[in-house]
Amino acid sequence: MPLTLINTSSHIVLVVHQNPDADSLGAACAFYSYLLRFQKKITLYCVSKTVNRNLAFLPWYEKLTDRFPDDADCMVSFDCGSYQRLGIDKELPLINFDHHLSNDLYGTCNLVNVSAMSTTEVVYDYFVANGVKINGKMALSLYAGLIDDSKCFSAPECSVKTFAMASALIGLGADHSLCVEWLYGRRSLASLRIRGLLLKQMQLHADARVAVFSVPLAVLEETGATVAECKSVLDEALEMRTVQAALIRIERPDGGVKLSLRTDGAVNAAKIMGEFGGGGHIRRAGTRLKHENIDELVKNIMVMITKELA
Repeated sequence: MPLTLINTSSHIVLVVHQNPDADSLGAACAFYSYLLRFQKKITLYCVSKTVNRNLAFLPWYEKLTDRFPDDADCMVSFDCGSYQRLGIDKELPLINFDHHLSNDLYGTCNLVNVSAMSTTEVVYDYFVANGVKINGKMALSLYAGLIDDSKCFSAPECSVKTFAMASALIGLGADHSLCVEWLYGRRSLASLRIRGLLLKQMQLHADARVAVFSVPLAVLEETGATVAECKSVLDEALEMRTVQAALIRIERPDGGVKLSLRTDGAVNAAKIMGEFGGGGHIRRAGTRLKHENIDELVKNIMVMITKELA
């Protein structure tokens, strides 16, 4: 089915989610290299006006555009748990590559594996199953997504397959040191400023088992930090001995908020965020929404979290 759609299409748009991470963009960049062999017209699309510069080491990063082509006749989405994550509304044949538990199978063709560590693993499996030769650019792109979603191979979901894939990709040309340097070693001044502010104002609840952070729009604008840089503090909170869940609310310029939840597995983040139109994984999930009383909404979420911890 995917090959049929590819073969019958003339202009294929590769779609990464809003504010893409290394998994979404890495999977798309690997597929970009793959599609070049079909001599098709290709567009690498993201609705976000700006994309994290720490991903600039990925092949084809410079091809990213926020303009959707009028003559497109097929789309391929990467790491988008729901159609809304694409940030567009187009009636086109769609190949959906993903690994989110909350994925609602919105594609014409759905290649979704919820047991996969990353979406790049799903794409890698597709390449292997179809006898696709993986070159150096593809290997680097796939490895970047794997190392990012596995938290540099520290996530508890890491398996024998995770390391086997990593070994294979390094053998095919992926540069481990380059990925680590760009994804973990090149921190901006804004990221350091927001980290200090958030850790200082962190609130602990439920006998210090739940950490809560709040980022007003004024603080976001003052520091110049990105949403991704704000969310990185959640993983640090989970490193505390007592914390089992960490929640952050980030005010957005459109008047809404971005909510992100990270857990150690004792709380089902995807289930809770799913109650508010979001989704993700058991240990990490989020949602974007507008609500008349955000404070009351966050209180309700806290009740849901503490009930699961009881």
